[in-house]
Amino acid sequence: MTALYKTDSTKRDRLKEFYYQIKDCRLCELYKTRINFVFGSGNSNAPIVFAGEAPGRNEDLQGKPFVGQAGKLLDELLLFIGFNRNDVFIANVLKCRPPENRDPSTIEINKCKNYLFKQIEIISPMIICTLGRYSTQLILNTSANISKLRGKIFKIGKSIVLPINHPAAALYTPSKLQVLREDFKKIRDIFDNYEHPENVGEITEVYGLERIYKARADSAVAGEAEAGETLV
Repeated sequence: MTALYKTDSTKRDRLKEFYYQIKDCRLCELYKTRINFVFGSGNSNAPIVFAGEAPGRNEDLQGKPFVGQAGKLLDELLLFIGFNRNDVFIANVLKCRPPENRDPSTIEINKCKNYLFKQIEIISPMIICTLGRYSTQLILNTSANISKLRGKIFKIGKSIVLPINHPAAALYTPSKLQVLREDFKKIRDIFDNYEHPENVGEITEVYGLERIYKARADSAVAGEAEAGETLV
């Protein structure tokens, strides 16, 4: 699958440089309890970026995203549509595990969010697939519930954004697993119809966010804006 894409070696170098710039982050209190800083992993030239919520116990131990049961399901779903982990990039809104796997706090998200924006800027994917509430609300700059947004197709700049449920929600519920499988089929359809995504479904173009995200990505390194500041 990766042979289909033109390799840009500078992306790998930029991601590696960015990792070393932020791996010792202490912007929030989570650094005190983490075992590993979970930067993200995958193909620096990925056409698809999957954005999750936060590392869990297994991710914290191994330093890689989605390595637990939800990760195994994600791998199965990727294979289901003809991809594997080497074809995509996977990251989370938070890079450190919240204790007891609790939900991310607003403060933690605001401190960490620019890192994800920087990763997306470097990779410049065709598709951003947000997994669950937190990444969906962050990427689309909305407070709307994931149930209202799931499966809808958005466009920000050159990237198509598809919000879907987090794989963890489908682990023990067959009906949710079927919905997730259908959403992954849509990912494949969008990929195959990237030049004409309207062939897959109605597109909602979100104007203005690309400029905001560029500013947030820049501040991830430059420190020009306080975490949580509205950059408009």
